[in-house]
Amino acid sequence: MSREILEPAFELIVATMKRAAAEKSVAIAEAEAKRHGLIELGDGTPSQLYNWERKVDSWTLAFTWRWYDLSKAFSIQPDMNIMSLKLADREIVVRREEERYED
Repeated sequence: MSREILEPAFELIVATMKRAAAEKSVAIAEAEAKRHGLIELGDGTPSQLYNWERKVDSWTLAFTWRWYDLSKAFSIQPDMNIMSLKLADREIVVRREEERYED
């Protein structure tokens, strides 16, 4: 039953991640994750790593957004943004998707 709840959410979040990467903005993927009941983890302090999660029985749906600076000395480059989504049962990953974009 748990997989039947989280699998449709996984599909919709992945579709939104693709759109977010094309639009170079994590905001719509974050909103879609929240719409499906994923809760932001952590203390709200600005960071280079953000996590959202929803658990149903032994199943977990986890969305992660991280970014890092591509710049090197004397070179200004965009940041790399990576959005990841995984569906796991008892810590065993069943499905995983990732989208990247530079901004």
